[in-house]
Amino acid sequence: MSPRLLNVRNTIANIAYRLIPLPYLVRGKQYYAARAEIHPASLKTIAQQMVREGSKYAEHEISGIAEQMMDVIIDNLRHGRSMNFGSVMHFRPTIKGAFTNKDEAFDSSKHQLLVSVSAGSRLRHALEGVAVECVDQVNLPEIRSIVVEHPGATHLVEVTGAHLYQKNLGSGASWWIRTAEKQHPITEVVQKRTGRNVTFLLPQSSFPIGTEATFVLKVGKNEFCSDPIRL
Repeated sequence: MSPRLLNVRNTIANIAYRLIPLPYLVRGKQYYAARAEIHPASLKTIAQQMVREGSKYAEHEISGIAEQMMDVIIDNLRHGRSMNFGSVMHFRPTIKGAFTNKDEAFDSSKHQLLVSVSAGSRLRHALEGVAVECVDQVNLPEIRSIVVEHPGATHLVEVTGAHLYQKNLGSGASWWIRTAEKQHPITEVVQKRTGRNVTFLLPQSSFPIGTEATFVLKVGKNEFCSDPIRL
């Protein structure tokens, strides 16, 4: 029996999305933005799927080739070359920032060297005919109050609000604490499915008592911030 071709799919393609109310009204009417439900796949997951679908290469061989291919793409980008990744993705180095005149040199404090990634023709056509289904409506998070206690050498922070449960907000939702110096991700988060309470345990060694801080819930490109408080 010959192996099944990797570009053949017997399952029905389907993308689910949730509707999120925009934080403003347009001529007095509420509008909504759609956010696709994202389920990330790692290189290991991709290699395992390729093996299941009949690849003649072993999982470690696929992963090794992919890693080497990414190294080659990075090397070419660092030398100012664009890379067309099999009509799926197109990579090219780009420069962002304003230059005041044609003789101004690149300044890393004002300008950025970035990589632009755009969809190739094969990827653009891949979504044709995919079923799209609304699975739920997402309400905007709201932070209403924060209470801080100091057991031992820690800050016990309890945030009260509405629609704060991360799993209902998608895989891109994350909590951060913002101080005068910088912002830090909060990895230890205790939540209830009601979405009304979130608790953090922060070390006083990193955030001394009296530090002014703002708690931020990031959902995609949106930020929902508390009022500044003193820890």
